[in-house]
Formats: sequence, C-alpha cells, structure tokens
Amino acid sequence: MPETGYFAVRAGLAQAVSEAAQYIATHAAAQEGAPALVRLVAMIASRFQIQVSEKAAAQAVPIIGAAGGALINLLFIDHFQDMSRGHFTIRRLERQYGADEIKREYERIDGR
Repeated sequence: MPETGYFAVRAGLAQAVSEAAQYIATHAAAQEGAPALVRLVAMIASRFQIQVSEKAAAQAVPIIGAAGGALINLLFIDHFQDMSRGHFTIRRLERQYGADEIKREYERIDGR
C-alpha cells in the first residue's frame, strides 16, 4: 500500500520539522543531541562556511520541511504515474487481444 507509506513519510517529516523548530526555540542551534533537521542545517552551513544564527536556523527549518514535503510529493506522484501508465497499457492490450491472452503471456514472461 503506497498510500500508507506516503502518509507515514509525511507524518515523520512533519514531526521532524516540529521537533527541530521546538529545539531551536529552546537551545542553541547545533548542540550535540540536536534533532536531525537542526544538525542538517548546521552541516550545510558549515559546508559553505556560513555562520548560522539561531534566528536563521529557525527560519530555515520550515523551508527545509517544505522542500522535503515537495520532494516526497514528487516521488510519490512519479510512482503513481508509472503505475497508472502500466495499468492502462495492460487495459489497452486486454481490449485489443483479450484478457485471457494477456494473462497467459504475462504468466509465460513471469515464469509461472
């Protein structure tokens, strides 16, 4: 069930963003034991040798969360488009050659 996976990933991302925002509100940005999203912001900043203030880190968390959500949506949309393309290709072949013939060919190819 890809739908369950989608909602689980989105819930996990939402929780990570919430934890990161709460952590930044009460602690210094990149301390040991910080949530993964906070450490990610600090790691990206250090890679580009940028000093990240607590305010900048707090502002970056929702942006990273939105970008993560957009990426998850894109991945799942791509998956479902592939699935629907395959489904409708099979349907077209079934209309053209008959469902039984397509099923036999599938089983022959699949090795059943």
